[in-house]
Amino acid sequence: MEKTQIKTEKLTPKNLQKFFPVFEEVLKTGFPEYPKKLIDFFVFQDFSKKIFLEKIRKEDWLGLLAVIDEEIVGFLVTDKLYGGVSYCFWLGVKKEFQGQGIGSLLLKEWEEEVKKQGGHKLMLVTQHKENEKFYLKNGFKNEGFEEKSWFGLDCWKFGKVIGKPQPEVFLK
Repeated sequence: MEKTQIKTEKLTPKNLQKFFPVFEEVLKTGFPEYPKKLIDFFVFQDFSKKIFLEKIRKEDWLGLLAVIDEEIVGFLVTDKLYGGVSYCFWLGVKKEFQGQGIGSLLLKEWEEEVKKQGGHKLMLVTQHKENEKFYLKNGFKNEGFEEKSWFGLDCWKFGKVIGKPQPEVFLK
């Protein structure tokens, strides 16, 4: 039997319409630590379709999509490189596609993209302690704990140094 081919592509204004329902679905099913009101706040305000469109157009955010047979099954969204560091604020995979290496693939693609830009570090947080094993397996280090952080939730910080800091990159 042939193994399913997972492709990655960048989030663009053109594929935003196809992406956004997946984003909403994954937030509702994949983030048990977030109450419904918080998910609604994200989907309809902080990370609304309009905000995504604006941020992607201005290249303030980088979105990477995992696609199988034209279906978006996962995503990773980061801020643009700042000070040589890229910060990921969303990584999600549809429930039925978890455990197939999609999240790891998105992390690897993110790392390659940041290396191309001359960045030296990847950073992210999780508010779900059970995710620690996944990030450690993917080469990240636990860099700290914040009690009652954003939205009153505990938060674990992870980082991965991927290169040497280059002032010529981050001071321009």
